[in-house]
Amino acid sequence: MNVSEIIQKEEEKHQLVRIGVVARLQDAIDMLEATRLIKDLNNWNKNSILRYFYGTVVKYASFIAREKATNQMLKKALFRKSSVLLQGFREKGTALIDKELKIDSRLTVAFHISDNIFESIYSSFCISSQTFENPEETCSFFLQELQKYYPLYIKEYIELLEQNDAEIWDVTCRYLQQLSYYVVSHHTITCDATGYHEIICDETWSKAYEVLKKRIVEKEGNVPSFQTAKDFRNYMIKTCRYLADNFYKKYVKKEIVLDDLLTELQDDETEEIVMEADNLSFDMEASVENEHFENDVKELEIDAGNPYEVAYAVSIILLNKEHVLYQPLVQGLEDKVELLINKAVNDMSYQEIVAASYDNPPDDDEFRRAVTKARKDYERIRKTLSGRLLELIEKRKKCHIRP
Repeated sequence: MNVSEIIQKEEEKHQLVRIGVVARLQDAIDMLEATRLIKDLNNWNKNSILRYFYGTVVKYASFIAREKATNQMLKKALFRKSSVLLQGFREKGTALIDKELKIDSRLTVAFHISDNIFESIYSSFCISSQTFENPEETCSFFLQELQKYYPLYIKEYIELLEQNDAEIWDVTCRYLQQLSYYVVSHHTITCDATGYHEIICDETWSKAYEVLKKRIVEKEGNVPSFQTAKDFRNYMIKTCRYLADNFYKKYVKKEIVLDDLLTELQDDETEEIVMEADNLSFDMEASVENEHFENDVKELEIDAGNPYEVAYAVSIILLNKEHVLYQPLVQGLEDKVELLINKAVNDMSYQEIVAASYDNPPDDDEFRRAVTKARKDYERIRKTLSGRLLELIEKRKKCHIRP
């Protein structure tokens, strides 16, 4: 039997070098091979070779007893191993909570690894007086402990959410993404909202996650009680519907109102204004062919009480860095202005904008927070720029009336 091949497979399976059981795998193999001078390994079966390898060559039991409470690489490896073991549980059949949540086949709440549960199991591992002679015995310990906690039921699931368990919130976030997309597609979006489908889905998902966390973790507002996973699903469907309806009104209906306004203005042979302000989206690519209006902007002769004219003026200035008002308008806000232009002009999604700002991919929680912040920054910068332009207009007027 090929000794080297057996040990290589053990390394692939249990990451012996990574967790520190051996410093160099080849050294351990050489020690085994050297044993041929004393004993005929060719007459040993695989189990005998592994027993000798773990018992005499690397002294696995002593390593575990010495390292289990302090070795972080060992702990991480066993976390990943526990996650794999849970996938094995899942293959035996769909658990009740997953059925009631109608969760996507790629996800599972019932058998998703939990930070808090793993910490509890690992603590038991550290204080256990059991001797672990090889990695299989270690895995067997974790398998038995995991069977005490899984599958999760609604009560345990909500308790883990209340404890702000990062892994459980991660799978919940992904579940809410699926659920919010379902709600938007089946209950809210009509043919006139096609262009806003993605943004309404994304904002519904993000806000639903935020609302649930405030209710469950921070105990803000009316904290729901869930007797079954169906209760949880129904509660989140209602939440997503409410949020999606509001985002539908925010993006679609306001555009419809603006389109009607523009039609009336054009019918009256009034100058076309194609820029929204305040809670309305900037159209950074709006037509700038109206030379008279652009000259008026340069001279600050715009109706300060008309948010459409103010917003349009902001767009003209932002798209012309040589404009005399560009620097005073964007000073201290350059990074936020870049966000505005990337979203409105370059048609980038919030996810794309955030991803471009990182050299290395962030973890899921950090990325979600950054996307949420980008959305809020986008709303704030539009209002800030309009307000700042009005201040500049006012200053110019005061300058003009001085003797």
